[in-house]
Amino acid sequence: MDHFLSWPGKGSGAEESQKKEAEDTVFASITDVSARQPPANSSQVATQLSWMGQQKRLSSRQQKLHHTLRQLQSMRYKMNDEAKPWMDSDGLILWSKWRIRAARVVLSQAFESCMGLVILINFGFIVFESDRDSKCYPDYAGRYDACPQRSELLEWLRLVNLTLLSVYTLEALCRAFVERSQYFCNRWNVVDLLAVLLGWPTVLSLGSGNLHLLRMVRFVRLIRALRVIISVPELYLLVTGFSSSIKAIIFGSLLLVAALVFWAVIAVEVLHPIISVLPYPDCGNCSAGFSGIFAATVTLFQQMVMGDAWGAISLPLIEAAPWTFPVLFVMMMTVSLGAMNLILAVIVERAAQGRDKDQERKIKQKEEERSKNMIDLAVLCATMDEDNSGSLSLVEMLHGYDRNEEFRKLMQVMDIKRDDMQTIFRVLDSDDSGEVSYFEFCQHLGSFLERDPVVMHSLVKRASRFRDC
Repeated sequence: MDHFLSWPGKGSGAEESQKKEAEDTVFASITDVSARQPPANSSQVATQLSWMGQQKRLSSRQQKLHHTLRQLQSMRYKMNDEAKPWMDSDGLILWSKWRIRAARVVLSQAFESCMGLVILINFGFIVFESDRDSKCYPDYAGRYDACPQRSELLEWLRLVNLTLLSVYTLEALCRAFVERSQYFCNRWNVVDLLAVLLGWPTVLSLGSGNLHLLRMVRFVRLIRALRVIISVPELYLLVTGFSSSIKAIIFGSLLLVAALVFWAVIAVEVLHPIISVLPYPDCGNCSAGFSGIFAATVTLFQQMVMGDAWGAISLPLIEAAPWTFPVLFVMMMTVSLGAMNLILAVIVERAAQGRDKDQERKIKQKEEERSKNMIDLAVLCATMDEDNSGSLSLVEMLHGYDRNEEFRKLMQVMDIKRDDMQTIFRVLDSDDSGEVSYFEFCQHLGSFLERDPVVMHSLVKRASRFRDC
């Protein structure tokens, strides 16, 4: 559904604030030892030097962890950074300063959400107008202009519509200024422009206009309000599932109509001669229920789809002619149990396929999970770093597997046992330094966690054998 069905991008300021608070908590827990004062009786020089060395190593570990977290956060912003339309592939700026400023506003998620809220407010006024205009009927049917309660007579409502139309016009001009020739390539931009062009003559009373047609065009703009809805992940899944199943709904409806018309022809030929002579004292229209193809189709839709008045027509028919029961039974099985459930199954399948094909959302979710895992792994590194060197050795990783329950569970999730730790270490140590930095540990293991554990275990062993060669 073009530009407005896109998954929300970077996190909000509140999320970043929570992340910073979490990092500060981690740093506080890591450096808790550094806050301890030397013993009161540490008068000996050796004890004092040992204590100072410990503080230095702890400070080094804290700095290394802080630097790793900053690297991971910088990597996350780089992955989430979207291509800017005012720059070419080489990073050269192609647009003017004012066009870039307008683009930063118009193409932002905040602007789309604000316009969605404006459209929802407009919907409220449309509901109010329609409800007020309904009071003109039936007393002023055919002479609407004489109705004293019509919404056109409210001056404040006229000013509100003028303000909203001005906002829509300003939005259309800004988008045209930013997108230029690409403006008309977006179908929703064309719909917005049509609503603006039809709105001004009516609001300014430059012509008679058709207010009902104008309201229908304004209703189309309500689809733009989906920008507000899709900010909630669950509602986003519902909207994308519905949009993916629209074609199935249309063709399913055609199948249902075809089945009803097919049985309507049989009902007119077989059932109508009997029903037309049956007495229906409590149902005036039942005798004419199958008097024609259209009437029979409506009757079958009422009975089979809506589940209404089946007994009122069918029970007297079965009592008068019991041989009609198999015909009615087959009708019910093919339409109610067959066609309708088959249509429902196809709609559900198409909605599920549309959700699975939403690769953009999947990639963003996977990157967010990977970013979170890498930050957790950085903290895990700091707890396993026994000598506070800012990196992990094979011995420290083995000790971590034996003593750190969180690290052991992480390895078990990846189907890695203690005997495989040496192989894992050799893969993580990409520069053959004998130690694995925090960043190397987070970068590689963070990637492993997002893939199939069995496959990754096999690839790790193959990579280790390749390095041995």
